[in-house]
Amino acid sequence: MRVLSTLGVLATLATLASCTELPGTPVGVTLEDGQVLVGEITTEFLRLESSVGILHIPLDDIGVVLPVESTRLADSNGYVTVWLRNGSELRGQWADPELEIGVEVGGEVVGVELPMDPLQAIQTQGTEIWPDHDVYRVRTTHGDDFLVDPDRTQIVLENDLGVFAPFLSECLSAAPMGPSTGDWRIELDTGTVLVGPLADDALVFALPMGPESVAVPLELFVSMEREYWAPVPTPADRDFYSGSASSAEEPARPKASPALSSEDGWFDYRGQWEQKHR
Repeated sequence: MRVLSTLGVLATLATLASCTELPGTPVGVTLEDGQVLVGEITTEFLRLESSVGILHIPLDDIGVVLPVESTRLADSNGYVTVWLRNGSELRGQWADPELEIGVEVGGEVVGVELPMDPLQAIQTQGTEIWPDHDVYRVRTTHGDDFLVDPDRTQIVLENDLGVFAPFLSECLSAAPMGPSTGDWRIELDTGTVLVGPLADDALVFALPMGPESVAVPLELFVSMEREYWAPVPTPADRDFYSGSASSAEEPARPKASPALSSEDGWFDYRGQWEQKHR
């Protein structure tokens, strides 16, 4: 659920080396004109390059890829939201996308090079992964909204008393007292309270899904919250994809509408979206 900033991000899906030589990952592709292609791709990673480095996201961790704030990739200027199976959202620019899918037709596999401009969604098979414990959720100024592994993530604070590096799992709370580049207040489960600036200019988060870790510059940091998630049923109403908010407090819903249903085994992120925006 590894973070991408939207600044100068390049995402490249490797094309199929051969549709028939290697076992592929089932995917479903929805196009603007109503065409839906179901087939396989053999790439193992979605590669994104950003100002925080190159991130390789295992395709097995990805649930769906959607244009940002639009119904098709062309209108979003190549910006996409990558939704991982655990509810993490990674956002960035898919600058030079290439995707070939092997579609089984007439007893043979036909390689189809997909047009990217009318692309509305790329889905994979499988269900959401809901946590069985509290989650630690991080958000950035560029729309990233992802879950963190608290047992492998340390917050390093330095003040006149020394350098302290508690694991996030030891913290009852950890938040900036003002701007994220200034002093932070960290309260540990032992009762210890630490105040001071962070030792580095970026927070390095270990992720339970997606890239192994990601470093978020402090100036891009928005919030880090500890939450409890309970599974939310997938909404049956297709009007979910209206792109409008139901209230002034609720963010706009995604506009692109994946065609394939969770009833047929395809990933559907809408329950996790509802959990995040309750």
